[in-house]
Amino acid sequence: MKKLLVAGLLLCVFTLGTYAQEKEKKEKLQRSLIGQRFPDFNVQEWIGKKPKLKGKFVLVDFWCIMAYPVTHRTVPYQNSLAKKYKKNLQIVGLTHDDAYIVKLVVDPDIRYYQGIVDEEVIINTFQLMAWPTSYLIDPDGIVVWEGNVLLEGWKDKNVFNLTEEMLEQFFKDYQKKKESKKSNSIRS
Repeated sequence: MKKLLVAGLLLCVFTLGTYAQEKEKKEKLQRSLIGQRFPDFNVQEWIGKKPKLKGKFVLVDFWCIMAYPVTHRTVPYQNSLAKKYKKNLQIVGLTHDDAYIVKLVVDPDIRYYQGIVDEEVIINTFQLMAWPTSYLIDPDGIVVWEGNVLLEGWKDKNVFNLTEEMLEQFFKDYQKKKESKKSNSIRS
């Protein structure tokens, strides 16, 4: 009877320990960067020119060739955002795919900056669970939005998580924050 009781207790301890580890792992994988400084890392290679990002919002889009079913719908939308908001926004697509292969991509026609990043950097730094995943970063380097630009579950329609209205609101909120800091400054 004692052996059965000890075995039962050991099973409970093992189960609780495993559950706690899995819960911690899941929470770590789902960690949000909103409100935090965007992590710094090196881009291995720029395809075309290196972007000038200072003083602008940046939409960083982690994508890969295998995510084509979504990418072929998000890229045209992101192209339109890059064109419409070029004064305030830069879009940077980052992938771990080979540069040679990325240069061959003609459909969709990617009209924003592209770079190659080591896959380990993407996995270890961002712990991405889905491709594509994007981060909107304000001019101070703080993440203000994250997710997939395309709303999941819309197979035939392009319904976007990051709308033009949202972008414009982020721009306005940042401007207000900047003006507030300026007016509260001891030098003003």
